[in-house]
Amino acid sequence: MQIRIENDVLERYPEAEIGYLVARVSVKKSDPYVEGLKQGLAKSVQERGINATNFVVHPHLAIWRTIYEEDFQVNPKTFRSSVEALLRRVVTGKEMWSISNVVDLYNCCSILSLMPMGGYDLNKVSRDITIRYAKEGETFQGLGIRLPIETNPEHIVYADDKRLICWLWNHKDAEETCIDENTEYVIFFIDSAKKVGSVQEALDQLVENLLKIEAVPLESGILSRAAPQATINIPKSVTSGPL
Repeated sequence: MQIRIENDVLERYPEAEIGYLVARVSVKKSDPYVEGLKQGLAKSVQERGINATNFVVHPHLAIWRTIYEEDFQVNPKTFRSSVEALLRRVVTGKEMWSISNVVDLYNCCSILSLMPMGGYDLNKVSRDITIRYAKEGETFQGLGIRLPIETNPEHIVYADDKRLICWLWNHKDAEETCIDENTEYVIFFIDSAKKVGSVQEALDQLVENLLKIEAVPLESGILSRAAPQATINIPKSVTSGPL
């Protein structure tokens, strides 16, 4: 399996880095360790001086707002990066979404690192994954959305060989490749458009926390201008998705 960033994305964002991690997981409705992480998020964010009045101007979030508004030509107050959507809930006193131990854990890690993260069921992914610009007339079927969204060639997406699996770089994931109770192997991604924060530190933190819920990290790395593609040795039990 290949994962790659296309050249035109790197030309527009030469400092972009995409961390990736493949892990074997056991998906459960909840986990005491993850619930503890969720309960500690508000304090962690507060200790870093982040609150409801200033979080949108934090450098880690502001860069995504700029990209969404100026490059993607969407309203960043309506279409938010995944990390802003999560952090907004914490600083406004709302509870974190409870989806599963694995999804809740990487959402917590996203908030702690202030970097967008996503995770996809490798058995649902169709062959290779590419970070690229959307194609004219391409549509996206997102989680919780009834009708497909028509994309714009200015939008950056994650795509496998069959469909778009994430839209607006990290705004929303696809329904078809989401993690569920039957998921055994996941590929996680961490997005950085510019040198704001450390992708490697975020990967290390994700690995450390996955180990606490008995997940097994298998391989990881960082895609960048110097290394725009990588080969993933997917487990034999993974079907490489529908053809």
